[in-house]
Amino acid sequence: MMNKTRKRTWWLVAAVVGLASAAIVARSDVSAIPGLADIGLVLAKIQEKYRDEGLAGVWRAMREKAAGQAQVFDPALQYSLYDKASQPPLEDAQARAALPQYKSIAAVAVETLPPSLDDGRRYDTWSRSNGDERSSKFSSLAQLTRANVAQLVPAWTYGSGADLGNPAEPGVNVQTNPVFAHGRLFVTSVDGHVISLDAASGREIWRLKLPEPVAKRGMVWHPHADFGRSRLFVPAGDGVYAVLAQSGQVIKSFGKDGRVGSQLSLIAPVIVKDKLILANVKPALEAYDLQTGQWRWSRSLLIRPDAEGAYLFGGVPWGGMSADSARSTVYVSTGNPRPELIGTSRPGDNRHSCSVVAVDAGSGEIRWDFQVVAHDLWDLDIPAAPVLTTISRQGRKVDVLAAVTKTGNTIVLDRDTGKPIFDYRLRRAPVSTIPGEKTASYQPEFVLPEPFAKQRFELSDVTDVSESARQTVLRKIKGARHGFFEPPAVGGKVVLYGLHGGAEWPGAAVDQATGVLYVPSNELPWLIRANYMDIRATAETGAALPGNDLYQAKCATCHKPDRAGSYQNERRGDAYFPALTGITILRSRQALVSHQEYEATHAHLPRRVSVTEGELQTLYGYFDALDRISDRDKTFAFQPMWQLLLDDKGYPGTKPPWGLLTAIDLNTGKKVWQVPLGQHDELPRDGAPVRGQRNHGGVVVTAGGLVFATGTLDNKIRAFDSTNGAELWSFKLPAAGSAPPMTYLVDGAQYVVVMATGGLFHGYSGRSDQMVAFRLPDAAR
Repeated sequence: MMNKTRKRTWWLVAAVVGLASAAIVARSDVSAIPGLADIGLVLAKIQEKYRDEGLAGVWRAMREKAAGQAQVFDPALQYSLYDKASQPPLEDAQARAALPQYKSIAAVAVETLPPSLDDGRRYDTWSRSNGDERSSKFSSLAQLTRANVAQLVPAWTYGSGADLGNPAEPGVNVQTNPVFAHGRLFVTSVDGHVISLDAASGREIWRLKLPEPVAKRGMVWHPHADFGRSRLFVPAGDGVYAVLAQSGQVIKSFGKDGRVGSQLSLIAPVIVKDKLILANVKPALEAYDLQTGQWRWSRSLLIRPDAEGAYLFGGVPWGGMSADSARSTVYVSTGNPRPELIGTSRPGDNRHSCSVVAVDAGSGEIRWDFQVVAHDLWDLDIPAAPVLTTISRQGRKVDVLAAVTKTGNTIVLDRDTGKPIFDYRLRRAPVSTIPGEKTASYQPEFVLPEPFAKQRFELSDVTDVSESARQTVLRKIKGARHGFFEPPAVGGKVVLYGLHGGAEWPGAAVDQATGVLYVPSNELPWLIRANYMDIRATAETGAALPGNDLYQAKCATCHKPDRAGSYQNERRGDAYFPALTGITILRSRQALVSHQEYEATHAHLPRRVSVTEGELQTLYGYFDALDRISDRDKTFAFQPMWQLLLDDKGYPGTKPPWGLLTAIDLNTGKKVWQVPLGQHDELPRDGAPVRGQRNHGGVVVTAGGLVFATGTLDNKIRAFDSTNGAELWSFKLPAAGSAPPMTYLVDGAQYVVVMATGGLFHGYSGRSDQMVAFRLPDAAR
């Protein structure tokens, strides 16, 4: 249930999200959780035990972990579902409708900004994953051009030798692109190694095993005049390790036995002057002395609600951070607040979640913050590090950051003040129908920069690749709501875009010479559902009740022995069998016992089970008895979930293209071009292959006028003309590219290298342990 995608292997998501919620004392610091440093091992066991039990099983696991601790967050509803008077109030729809439809934040007055501090730096190195501390994924190397890129050929291929198990099954991949220094590449493997390679030949020089996950989304190299004393800083397990770049030895004199930090860190640290700054799942930033590893400061990124009984966690900076050394400022993207999708326990905007937060690198003080989605109920966190660049506005150079979002928008802010460069428009949002939910009154609706993905689902979006595909999707979305920031509703469903983009990790690249941003994106439809669950129910809960044998015989195969339901997540597909907990509250008795309605519904396809009218009556009595016991014992809780919306063949349920590559001029906010990314050769429409695939790889842009993109379902790396989006070259990889390509120059040749370890999600063909390097033949240089 709880996998992030975006984001993420099941156990890692649970580490950041699920188990932490049970172990945190209400409104306390995450550092109080016993054993958080070993959370990966704990979660591996929980995953094995509860993998087939859905969210109810996860809650039980968390309650067991938290046994004996006081004031642990309890998801159970503290009111009766039968007694309306006991329930928290509903939001006032009329009061919301009386608000102005739009409000806006005015663009910063450019003439009031300080002068640009653009230092005219070179971009011909790659010392940090995603390029540099600006996360720009830009290279000023220009040996490869529009004229010669079609001659690129493989130079070498490297396999780490990792045991992939069944490579056709979803599993861990490498999402970190290499670091280049002193003629070497530094890469990670799927089995927890940091590896040094000769950049010209791919020959392995050394490898080091560290606690997993190793450099989940990046590491950084710190140069020294003597390469033998230069260091890599590698997030691994419960901290960040200092490693000698030449030998691969952990530097035991740094920090505590070579490590700083005590929490899981998912993203590349940054170096700002004399400090190494890392981000962890606390969520917090921590600074350490660059030479000794001594702690300097820590800054929490979460502001907890003051309301009595309120509970908030999440906001984890899994998307990345960037740094501006001249301003001594770190800019971090934060995740969505938790509990997810339903926010009754976390009133308010949940400030600093779904935000860009600017932190003073010297003191740890927060300089400013800018929230994109307030009181998030849709998993719309900022999925990638802010990109730092300089643009021209009103004849002046302005230093900005650009953060791409899952909703398909680009946040462009002044680096000093955090104020928007373009007028920032917000639109009145609908209210929730869940008791006690307090939605944000307004959410963003962009004019500039122009959105690069569809903002909301409409019925006209339903797929047209075939009539059977269209009818399948229409059946799945029957009765669903859709529109501008429609909140989840218990017993209902919402169709929307954005859970895996718009933009996803690892975000965009920017041409530092022109200020044009290049962003790969997805347009995948999703269903959000919310049901009731019993957090203490087991297969034996109703064993003594009349009707239990009938239920176990007729219903339990699909709906589970404890009525918790089952469904596939985004790695597997979109099969769905709803929870039957609370069904007598959500639906009328007349509907539930009607044999005609049972036969007419498609809900039981393709595994239709025959029942009689008498059996429906018996089942109703069984459900009603269990629901009243759950209500009496206060064991009802919400069961929110999200799923891909797929057609009968497993393709996305909306019209293609499903993946795009877009160029946006940050100077004007206007799109320069947009093209489909990837092609479904096996799926024709109107006599031609469907274009535009799901993608989770990334892009790099070069001064040679090229954009290299990867991560599509067809396992290809492609080169595009940066001026018009024309595809100039492609190559089929052993598996999908799983991290942005990167480029470097060694022995006079420019190389492009890509991690081809495959995709995690539905539609990808498998995984590998390979990386592939390309260059021009000698005669072409």
